[in-house]
Amino acid sequence: MSLSNPIVEKPRVLVVDDEEVIRTLLTSFFKKDGRFEVDTAEDGRKGLEALNQETYSVVISDLQMPNMAGIPFIRALRRAHPDIPVIVFTGFGEFDDAIEALRLGAVNFLRKPSDLQNVISAVGKALELSRPHENRRQVFSWAQSMTSELWIPPLISKKNSCLQFLVEPLVPMNLVTPGEVKNVILSLDEILNNAIIYGALGIDSAIRDEPQGHTRFQEAIRECEAIPENLAKRIKIDAVYGRDEAVFTITDPGNGFDSENLPDPTDPENLMREHGRGLLLVQCFMDKIEFNDPGNSVTITKKRNQPETSQFLEDSD
Repeated sequence: MSLSNPIVEKPRVLVVDDEEVIRTLLTSFFKKDGRFEVDTAEDGRKGLEALNQETYSVVISDLQMPNMAGIPFIRALRRAHPDIPVIVFTGFGEFDDAIEALRLGAVNFLRKPSDLQNVISAVGKALELSRPHENRRQVFSWAQSMTSELWIPPLISKKNSCLQFLVEPLVPMNLVTPGEVKNVILSLDEILNNAIIYGALGIDSAIRDEPQGHTRFQEAIRECEAIPENLAKRIKIDAVYGRDEAVFTITDPGNGFDSENLPDPTDPENLMREHGRGLLLVQCFMDKIEFNDPGNSVTITKKRNQPETSQFLEDSD
């Protein structure tokens, strides 16, 4: 007797955009990739109708659309489906809407049209961040306080397992809602990326502004990760969990930087730069960010949401 292989359902992506050419282009991207199913909707109202009829793993939404634009659509989506990661498309001149989308829970934004080719990798990252964390949930729910200390090698491939470990206690300890976990992961991911790439591997961020900068930057990471001296380095992560807040401190072995001269994350020009969005994401998602004096250690804090805060957000809708 032969046994047939079980059918594994592909992640289903919903693309919400009023431009038919964008919907068609993204559909072709996903079909060519082969790992995803894709549906489309022409505005926010149609998007909500689709969400009521089908289960989606990721939603991609434009911000400027007729009938129901991106912001009210995301607000309604987060109420009904808080665990679905949302990626937004933003154009020049839509800075305020992009910030609002992040505050509402969007996990990332892509520039249109220049970032369209990055949509597959962005969806893959969103799916990676949204996987459920089931282990030890009950034990975490009993904890009043916890601490963890990690010393990790500067390898991008080892990063995701560390991120999942760090956020695992947050929901059981009632520090964040399930829908907020992705925001904390994205913040930790940004800080840890910087610690690995700039602090431990010593790569110059200016490479990303060069022609073919993204490709050259990835090549530089692979080259530097292969250097034995770099592999001997370690990045320290301290995590302190309490009933009112979680505090994460990431310290790299580099020389640091002058945190006083960081680019203004609220400047639209920095928002649109390839590497100008990290600090903005952290400030949107976390309650506090602090740098030590040498600039090689960053501490970010996530406070437990209070009931009155949630009520205020609902009232302000």
